[in-house]
This record gives sequence, C-alpha cells and structure tokens, in this order.
Amino acid sequence: MKSRMVLLSALAASALSLAGCGGSGKTKIGILQFGSFEALEKAKQGFVDAINASSIKDKVEIQVKNAAANGADNVSMAATLAGDNDLLYGIATPSASALKNAVDSLGTKAPVLFSAVTNAVGANLLKNEKAPEGNCTGVLDIGPIARELEVLTQFPGVDNIVSLYTSTEVNSIYQVEIAETWMREHNVSFSRKAITNASEINSALSSISNDVDAIFLPTDDTIANSIAMVKAANEARSERLFIVGSDTGMIEGCTFALGVDYYECGVQAGKMAISILSEGKAIKDIPVQTCDKNSIFINKTWAESLGQAIPEEVLSIEGAIIK
Repeated sequence: MKSRMVLLSALAASALSLAGCGGSGKTKIGILQFGSFEALEKAKQGFVDAINASSIKDKVEIQVKNAAANGADNVSMAATLAGDNDLLYGIATPSASALKNAVDSLGTKAPVLFSAVTNAVGANLLKNEKAPEGNCTGVLDIGPIARELEVLTQFPGVDNIVSLYTSTEVNSIYQVEIAETWMREHNVSFSRKAITNASEINSALSSISNDVDAIFLPTDDTIANSIAMVKAANEARSERLFIVGSDTGMIEGCTFALGVDYYECGVQAGKMAISILSEGKAIKDIPVQTCDKNSIFINKTWAESLGQAIPEEVLSIEGAIIK
C-alpha cells in the first residue's frame, strides 16, 4: 500500500507511468458506470475498445463497477475504485463526481476522466475546461439542442412544448435552460414539468395539458433509465405527444432522438487515458472535449401506431436511422 501511495503522489507532479503499477505489474483502470441504459453502456464500450486497440492494452487491467442508478452504491463503489486504481473513468455526472470526490478525499491525485457529462463546470468537476486545473477532464455529451428543437417544430401543430426533466440532475436543468432560451427566441410556448424520481413519470405525463403538443427530454439519467415508462405513459394519454430525446438511446419512447454518439464519447475518453498512460500527458494539458459525432434516430413505426405523421423533410434528414 505504501508503494502505491508513493506512486500516486508522484502523479501530482507528472503523469502516470506504465512501469510496475500495482501487484500485477500492470496499471489499474477503474470504471464506474452510473446505470445500465444504452448511452452509458456505449460510453463504457467505446472507452474499453479504445484501450484494447492501443499499444497499452497488455499493460493495463480494467475493473468495472455499475451502480445501477443507486446513489448510495455509486458513492461506495467510487471509494473502492479510488483506493484500488491508478486512473479512473466516470460515466455520467453522478459517477464522475463520486470518483473525483473519492480521489480528493484520499489525496491521491489519480487522474479522473469522464464522459456522458453535460456541464462539467456546473457539476464542480473543474473550473477551466480549456486548461483543467485539477485532476479531472473528459468528454461532454451536450447535444445539438437548437437543432433538436428546429426539427421538432417541423412537426404539424407543434408550437407548445414541455421540458420534462429530473429536478435533482444539474445536467438536465442546464439543458432545459438552453432549450427554453431557444424557444423564447423563436416564440414557441414552453413550460417545465419536473420529477424527482422515476415513479413520478406516469403522473407527470398524465397531468400535462392537452394544449401541449410535444415534450423535450434532455440527457437525463433518471428518464433515460426509465424510458419505457415514458413510452407507456404517452400511449395512455388521450392526446399523444410528440417527444424528442437528446439521447439516441431513448428512442424507444421518443418520436425521434437527436444527440451525441456515446460510443464515440467513450473512444475519445479512452484516447485521453492513453495519452496520460503512454505519453505522460498531464491533465492540465488535456482540454475538455465535446463529442465529435451526432446521430439521429426516427421512431416512425411507433409514431404511426399513435396516429402521428412524421413530415417528409424529417424523414429525409441526411444520415437519419428510421425504425
């Protein structure tokens, strides 16, 4: 343990070396994934694939823990991973925050990378995205919100939109504020419908007025993890709503979903890890990135089952994947 602490203390002044880390002689990478829904699975797989395709693949060991969206488990798993690993990767804001807090509490200064995080500054992961001042950097999943809303307002009669989000998720609030600024500027009526947990989804959707035409869903962990409930609640309404999701993994319960490619987010974070482990790059020299690739999925089959028509100009969007 003493030798590990000496090694990790050295990371404060220089990046992690691959030589002789841990009892196995390999560098240990700990991954904490907040839940099992599609976006986070892809962010994990992209990271692992990037590592396994690199020159360091035989020099590292990867340990993965999944908190299954349980806050208490997320914190305890973060503490375990922070004590056992030389580099950490947090997938989604709660897990990234828990890992950073655990590392800071231990005082090891181990690098903490993240993805599936929308507002790193707002989540107190760092203060300067261009030159991170601490031990944390990563890849943001902020999608093209303006484009999502432009597409949504091409649907017939959509001029009154509700933002459905979880009130305890900083990322969600941040995106809702961006969306509402766009709607205000484009004279679209809007309102907010907040939930505190997944059990409130059904009542939230059933209480939305029939004057509302559509729902905007941010990249919200609680909602993404319960998208089947959103789908069922919309089907139960007498007036079905058009729904746009900022996470393509939500497509099961959305008319269309337009957002980042989470696999690519993971790949980008994996490349950051490689630059630290094989090139000795310091966190301060690794600016926060945004995901390089967006995708759009259109749930034509479900929309038609609800009696909703999808405009031809939406179906013909370049690169659209139609279900």
